[in-house]
Amino acid sequence: MSLRGFTDLMRLPNSTLSGLGAVFSILVYTGYRLEPTSLAIAFTTGFLVTASSMIINDVVDLEVDRVNKPWKPLPRGLIKPSVALKTAYVFIAIAIALNTLLGPLRTLVTIIYSAIGVSYNYLRKHWWSHTLVAASTTGPIIYGYTSAGAPVGEALFTALFTIVVFKVTLGREFLKAIQDIEGDSKLGYKTIATVYGVEKASRAMLTVGLAGSIIALSTIALNTSTAYKALLTIAATLYTVQVVEAHSHRGERERLEKPRKYTLIAMYIGTTAFWLSKIPN
Repeated sequence: MSLRGFTDLMRLPNSTLSGLGAVFSILVYTGYRLEPTSLAIAFTTGFLVTASSMIINDVVDLEVDRVNKPWKPLPRGLIKPSVALKTAYVFIAIAIALNTLLGPLRTLVTIIYSAIGVSYNYLRKHWWSHTLVAASTTGPIIYGYTSAGAPVGEALFTALFTIVVFKVTLGREFLKAIQDIEGDSKLGYKTIATVYGVEKASRAMLTVGLAGSIIALSTIALNTSTAYKALLTIAATLYTVQVVEAHSHRGERERLEKPRKYTLIAMYIGTTAFWLSKIPN
């Protein structure tokens, strides 16, 4: 069994970013108050839940990866699939157990988002599994909000920003599906593009993407910091420009790489805006 193989399976950058997302979300809702135990559990939860999903993804994709990505740990035989799967579920169990120390609401949120992360890997034969990916990215926000006791004064902001994250992620998922349609078709993957075609997938991408940007801009009117307003305006503008460009070039897959890249950058800027949303002006 290879330690390096396990770290590769866990996708350390992705898992670490999820852990930090949970930490910063709590900080936003608690006025950036440092609570070491709560924040340590938040980081561990985000890290382990994401890592478990990544591991299960590789176990489910093993046969496909033997052909397309033979360098990955499971196809190379560095780790037994059964051991990897057991490890993933142990990670989830640890995350849930840690949150029982901090109350039923945090425990419930951890269970729900763990279930979303796991179920996506087994439901990708359905095109609507795109929505599970989008739903999973709202986890840190809901986790932070519930960890702070679900403050009523932040309910509207939380609801709107959660919808924004869901919609812009879903729009980008549709964009990726359009770009990857050839390979997905050959592998028998069910995506919105392979099931409904590029035209409908592109219209769906544009609709949900623009809706996400519009709702994002509406949150600027709420009680948020100047940094949030500035960064979110940049993020929404960049994202809007890129989904419009992607829609314009929907039939030219090689020209979709730039929108794919820059929509992700826009989402990172939006995430930073959220992290800074409650700092004093």
